[in-house]
Amino acid sequence: MIDTHVHSHHSPDARGSMLTIAQAAQSQGLTGVVFTEHGEWYPGDEAYGYLNLDAYFSEIDEARTYFNGRAALGDAFTLLSGIELGNPHEFSREVTAILARYPFDLVVGSVHWIDDLPGWERPIFDSGIPAVYRRYFEELLAMVEVADFDVLGHLDLVRRDSWDLFRQTLTLEPYAEMIDTVLRRLISDGRGLEINTSALRKGLPEPVPGPAILRRYRELGGEILVIGSDAHRPEHLGHGFAVARDIALAAGFERVARFEQRLITEWIDLK
Repeated sequence: MIDTHVHSHHSPDARGSMLTIAQAAQSQGLTGVVFTEHGEWYPGDEAYGYLNLDAYFSEIDEARTYFNGRAALGDAFTLLSGIELGNPHEFSREVTAILARYPFDLVVGSVHWIDDLPGWERPIFDSGIPAVYRRYFEELLAMVEVADFDVLGHLDLVRRDSWDLFRQTLTLEPYAEMIDTVLRRLISDGRGLEINTSALRKGLPEPVPGPAILRRYRELGGEILVIGSDAHRPEHLGHGFAVARDIALAAGFERVARFEQRLITEWIDLK
């Protein structure tokens, strides 16, 4: 398995060099990682202006050289380049420039901000948890309509945020129509869905999204699936992957996708 959502010290809220993280991932039995560092453009975001992509690509090339040199010893490991774009629909000019200049293998699209407020802090919830859930899915709809990305990250992230802050999650039934629209758009555009296991690390009983959304995605014809830990520390790598695998199989998926140069180059069997 390849962990498709990993942050290194090139993200301000993460720790560990690329080589250290790759070695830790390999020791856990993973066959590769995708370094999806934060690309954020809200001035209030910790990651605003932080990512130096020239330094990022220089370091990933050094780590690749290390593993290429050890491949003959049986230490082959895949390091893929990626980026997690925060609210890319609101910063199309910046996103277009980055994607045209740098050779990413995987681009993850995420909604992190709502109405100029960070979704992971209490002030956004002053309007009430149900209202924030609705606004989150409205923002997600706006993103999938226009943004350029390959897989949708943590579709119902708002559940993880409300759990983190209040130890409360809401049923997603009131938002089912919006979620369906998001899923149908992903499918029609040939884009994929991520199972993000970070919620398991935070105490939720299922990843984001969970079994219900994954079953619905499959019912609608969805096929492109990846699994990412959203690791910000080496010890987070691959966390909950066995659970994610079982949920994916139960939802009707038999394989996950591997991306290179923003194209699916391989299907990895889950069984």
